[in-house]
Amino acid sequence: MEQVQLQDSKPETGTTTIGDGNTITHCNLRNCAVTSSSVRHSDFSDCVLSHVRSAKRSTGTKTHFHQVSYASRSTFSNSVVRDRSAVHRSDVKTSTVKDASNLRRSTIIGSNVCHTSVSRTTLDDCDTEECFLERCTFKGMILKNGYWKRNKLIKKVGGKEPICIKKDGSGPVNYAAATCSTTVPMIPELSSKTEMPPSGHDLHHLDSDVTLESEESDVSQDLPPPYKV
Repeated sequence: MEQVQLQDSKPETGTTTIGDGNTITHCNLRNCAVTSSSVRHSDFSDCVLSHVRSAKRSTGTKTHFHQVSYASRSTFSNSVVRDRSAVHRSDVKTSTVKDASNLRRSTIIGSNVCHTSVSRTTLDDCDTEECFLERCTFKGMILKNGYWKRNKLIKKVGGKEPICIKKDGSGPVNYAAATCSTTVPMIPELSSKTEMPPSGHDLHHLDSDVTLESEESDVSQDLPPPYKV
């Protein structure tokens, strides 16, 4: 049975809500499709939110969210966020974030982020896979299998050697054409057995020996007194 909760929200013409357990609170949705998702205090236009555990205090245009752990206090445009990825206090433009990637306080522009944890970093026209990136700035690079801090390689991640090379060609695909539409975006067909990703706001650790120094400070800043550390 469909269960939709709307509280002080303004879903305008062209927005549809489908599936069980939708919660929309204090939002402004224009020409969006929402299924099995929780959206709070957000503003989305021409977006698809499918099986999103939590999207709050964020804005998005022409972006597709599918099986997202959480999106918090972030801005999205012409992008795809999927596969249990999480985004906090970040700006994502014309990019793909997938495979349980985690972004915190970062700016991602025209990049493909795959199974990567990113903290206080700017990526412009980059491809990353199996990486930890902390306080870095990269442009036009391919990064794999490494932990970089302040643009310096600290150690490898996993059993493969780190890769850091300049990109060839014109860069990643622009996803605007795939998500931009003048009609309500289509909701992807999902199996009835599809489950919501587990909750939690911890960075996904690709290597248990690697930790990000900013992780603890970011979490403590979000806690009210007297819980700050």
